[in-house]
Amino acid sequence: MRTFYKIIMLTVATAFIFASCDDEYGARKESTPVIESASVNPTNFTFGHPITLNALITDPATSLTELEYRIMSNGQTITSGSIPIGDSRQEVSEDIYVPLVSNQPDNATVTVMLTARNVLKGVAEKEITGLTGSRPAYSQLFLVTEDGGIVTLTPQTANKDRYEATGLTLDGTFNFKIAEKLTSDRQIDYEGAVWGNVNGRLAIIDSRGEPSFTYTPNADYTQSFLFDNYAFSVSVTGSTFSDADIALSAFAESTIDGEAFLTIRRTLEKDREYSLFGRLADDQIVYNLDFFERTAVNKVRFLGETGAYTLYYNTYRQHVVLGVDNPAYPDYMVITGGGIGYPTKVNNIGKEHTWWGFGNVRNFILMRKIATNVFQATIYIREKDDSWVGFKPYENTGWGGDGDAINSFSIFTATGEDVLEGTGNWLPKANIDTNAVYRLTINWIAKTVHVEKVIL
Repeated sequence: MRTFYKIIMLTVATAFIFASCDDEYGARKESTPVIESASVNPTNFTFGHPITLNALITDPATSLTELEYRIMSNGQTITSGSIPIGDSRQEVSEDIYVPLVSNQPDNATVTVMLTARNVLKGVAEKEITGLTGSRPAYSQLFLVTEDGGIVTLTPQTANKDRYEATGLTLDGTFNFKIAEKLTSDRQIDYEGAVWGNVNGRLAIIDSRGEPSFTYTPNADYTQSFLFDNYAFSVSVTGSTFSDADIALSAFAESTIDGEAFLTIRRTLEKDREYSLFGRLADDQIVYNLDFFERTAVNKVRFLGETGAYTLYYNTYRQHVVLGVDNPAYPDYMVITGGGIGYPTKVNNIGKEHTWWGFGNVRNFILMRKIATNVFQATIYIREKDDSWVGFKPYENTGWGGDGDAINSFSIFTATGEDVLEGTGNWLPKANIDTNAVYRLTINWIAKTVHVEKVIL
């Protein structure tokens, strides 16, 4: 009798277990998904661009759950993913980005492997063939360093997958990304291809990706950069500094009136060309327009007299200005006052920085002597505000050459742009253009000033 009861209980338990399978999905039915149709558009595409996967999946008895895809070429998986599906019939139209990977041949055969699943783990598979992927060709790429430097890479004539730049003055070590496109404000445009660091290797990244890193051994700076877009590799060459080079590695940090500077004291030679390295080669940096001529993005020619100077790189205003010990007439003149400053391309800041006095390089403007008794300075001038905007030239930093009969605007004959006025102080008129800067050429003896508008 006990054996009979055990059999009855086992039968009931078994029935309960099978009945539990019906709770979530209804009565258990064995079925398999069917991939009725599947295609890719276009069938000939370029790696690094999206394709559209179209498919119809059905199941005669069980709800669908997902459609997995795997895109393959050259014996490797390029990309894979899963598309949620449901019900017993699902139409799919999904854009899938097909990345360019390293060592990807051109005009390669591409296969898309599909796997459809239902909620009871029924499986169907299908293969889409007849697809061809070609390698992208770029007219140029951009090397973008982490500190904002941008270098154009051009393809080699003999190998369109190799992009290079030479004659560089980049740091010996730097972080970087390589971009297909830039935005109008010179930022990386992630709508195009971007290469960066993925697990220690160069690969395609999105906006969340990290920069890659390069090191030029046994060199002070990087002279050439080569990006192999087939192997996703970089090679660099470098060289050592000469006395005609200006590099931040030799600068010292300082703070002047609350603004950060990098400074160096060195001898500069008249009419000598100097190479700029690292961040100093950024074309957004304005070099003192009266003492330097920018002959290339990474080169300047010194216009002043040979001698010892201090270079002040203002990292906030992005300009490099010049300092000299005890500047005084007849070799130099200075301008001080309120509402003026050295030129900068940085926007959305107060571009004026001087104030009446000569305590530091931010207080006054140094004028270069361009002929006997003739001095030149290029300055930003704030809009008219007679309560505080005004300035004057002086013979030295001890207020030399001051007085109504010496440096007041009223005794000067002005030519060129009619934007200044005043009796004592030199004041801007209402028509001053704050989007420009002005070059003042003063003949100290003849008491003339020529005003020229300069667009940076």
